Amino acid sequence: MHRIGVSSLRRPCCHRSFSASALLCHPPSSGPVPSLTEDGDGSNGAGRTTSANFARSPNSSYRGHRTSERKGGGFVDLKCVNAVSGAGGDGSIHFFKGLINPIGPPCGGNGGKGGDVWITASKDVTSLGGLLNRYRASNGSNGDRQNMHGKDADSIEIVVPVGTIVRQVDSLQDIALAKQRMLEEAETASAMEASDHASLPDEAPLENQNQEIRQWEEGEDEEGLRDRLDAEAASALQKRREKEERQLEFIKQYFLFRKDYIPHQDRIKLLRSRIPPRLPPQPPIHLDLSTHGERHLILRGGRPGFGNPHFTSNEIKGPGIASRGEKGSSVWLELELKTIADVGLVGLPNAGKSTLLSKITNATPKIASYPFTTLNPYVGTIEYADNHAITVADIPGLVAGAHLNVGLGHEFLRHVERCNVLVYVVDLGGMDAGADWELLVEELERYKEGLSFKPSLVVGNKADLGEVAKENLGRLKRAMEAAAGVVGATGKKRDAVLVPISAKDNKNVGVALAHLRELVEATQQSTDSNGIN
Repeated sequence: MHRIGVSSLRRPCCHRSFSASALLCHPPSSGPVPSLTEDGDGSNGAGRTTSANFARSPNSSYRGHRTSERKGGGFVDLKCVNAVSGAGGDGSIHFFKGLINPIGPPCGGNGGKGGDVWITASKDVTSLGGLLNRYRASNGSNGDRQNMHGKDADSIEIVVPVGTIVRQVDSLQDIALAKQRMLEEAETASAMEASDHASLPDEAPLENQNQEIRQWEEGEDEEGLRDRLDAEAASALQKRREKEERQLEFIKQYFLFRKDYIPHQDRIKLLRSRIPPRLPPQPPIHLDLSTHGERHLILRGGRPGFGNPHFTSNEIKGPGIASRGEKGSSVWLELELKTIADVGLVGLPNAGKSTLLSKITNATPKIASYPFTTLNPYVGTIEYADNHAITVADIPGLVAGAHLNVGLGHEFLRHVERCNVLVYVVDLGGMDAGADWELLVEELERYKEGLSFKPSLVVGNKADLGEVAKENLGRLKRAMEAAAGVVGATGKKRDAVLVPISAKDNKNVGVALAHLRELVEATQQSTDSNGIN
């Protein structure tokens, strides 16, 4: 299985729209899914740094279950997949055969259970781009002669990145099929109820018989009365046959019969009472997979059918009857990936976020002198001298109106939600660093209330640009002092430390890393204490 580092995520592909056309997209080809492994060693700034590199290694974490995967074509953080569980195997109809007794006692085996569908979170996967559009579990095997039961089908797993949110959605096709199925079941039930109450020729009420006698005494000839009675008897017989055919077709949905065997009416009533009850509908699926190895059952496989020995009784010694396996179920899942990192780098385009990430970690994001160089999140790991590690995510540049999905907008603002600490990277070589910082804070707050009040560190990058940088640093200090007293809806104050640096020349980066570690450790301690309380 291919393994790909989180620092090498690429441009999202077209799995973001969930219209009716998107739900009927073509299934991609099968292949391995990208996975993550950490390798590499380097040193810079306040300590030794590592990040994920490319490697090839077999995946043995989920050896007990079958997985359907393909090679990812790029970074995808929103995708809709269809999961289908396997159907149960049918029971078999067989009898022991010997020289003395050519048809002995029944010996048909039961069917096998259908495959389940599970979903698992793995830190070795970094994108939803490697997922298939449809995951279908195998069906259970049918039973065989000499009481040989069918094999249970293997479960199938959908392996997603840690930080994936799973929601159940309904496709337009499923809604239409559900309505059609409800109408058909209502029509069938009403027709069977009407047939059950249909009057037969030998069950005619006494009042009707007296009326026929009076009509004959009043002058109706004997031949006309006989024709009318024959027509009524034929009509009642036809209704009885139609009722029996409908009941037989209904029973055949759940049971198998030996060749040329037509069960009597009493057997049909017996089989209707032995139809397995329907399982209660499961609640809508809504999962937040935030832990490596977290595993949940999405769909349970169909129940197996029974062989003909299951239907023996004192009256039925050699039943030519077996039950069918239960059909599998289907569900549509919306998968949304929100990157989990300790620190998120937030800034305007071309502020130097990727340069800073490349200096403090071994991540290798694309760096250029034009805006929007970073088109997808990059994640690297800072490893300090005492082996303390912090994960840092480089979020693509935000612009004015990002909360309205302008620019990359919502496409990557969702990744900021999971970061415990925010680092605002402000360009001190721009027009107004104070206004730039206020713009970033405003966009985060408008996207989600309270997001800008996360613990944060403000890094003034490009502090080596002389007088321009000094003027912008003063504007940035004044803007931060003005916003220091603001209290959010959660009761937190917007309090941040300002550290001017030059990421290009690696100046003052160690000071920023020291402040960053203190901030992350304080946040983790606060989270742990709240969890204990």
